[in-house]
Amino acid sequence: MNHLNAAGEHQPSGGLTAQVFLAYAAEDGPKAARYGSVSPAATPAAATINALSQLLSEAQVAYWECPQPWPKAVDPESAISRAAESCDNYLLVITPRSLADALCLQGLLFAISMHKRIVPVLAETVPANRLPEPLQTLEAIDLRASQPPLAQTDEGRQLLQTLHHQANHYQTHTQLLVKALHWERQRRDPALLLQGKELAAYQRWLAEANRRSQPQPIQLQTLYVTESNRHWGDRGNVVTQGGGWLKRWLE
Repeated sequence: MNHLNAAGEHQPSGGLTAQVFLAYAAEDGPKAARYGSVSPAATPAAATINALSQLLSEAQVAYWECPQPWPKAVDPESAISRAAESCDNYLLVITPRSLADALCLQGLLFAISMHKRIVPVLAETVPANRLPEPLQTLEAIDLRASQPPLAQTDEGRQLLQTLHHQANHYQTHTQLLVKALHWERQRRDPALLLQGKELAAYQRWLAEANRRSQPQPIQLQTLYVTESNRHWGDRGNVVTQGGGWLKRWLE
């Protein structure tokens, strides 16, 4: 499924991940019906968001998008955090309103703390001194003059190229993060530890990630892999010792 919501029927849970979290201010949200045709935009940013949704869908890039309005049964802050942790890229549509939107900024800070790739997209002119410090060092993709369909523009192709660059590495980062967070939230249940080929694969990824500049693993990911290795290593030692005792007894 290419289009997933950050809340509701397809809420991020159970290890479900997406390549992109498309984040924007509620005031900029397009008025088009979800999964339907694009309707006239209420703001210039809404047209950009519609164009981004179309671009991601056509490129078969799975993405989270916040529902508007939020369902009453959903806590927006919790849903934003879960969506940010279970995506590979935090794509923020920059407007004066998104920079004043508490949920957008919360998601941005959480994504940064989880070492996600941040992809800023400029939909409206914003003074440089108004940008949050983490965004000031990142090059934004400027869509202010781009017309849909974005797939036929240099900016649209640049965005897809950014998302596809080292995509497998970022995807593995997200998958390991989701597993580690689930283990932590379940009070470090040993039954949730990695083992076998899966453990070996994440050990190789961790070794490679530590040699990269980004995304660096967070401490919890390292702890999770280390604890998995220690747990199964100890079990292996017990089995080996038991087998040696049995062999000597039979002799």
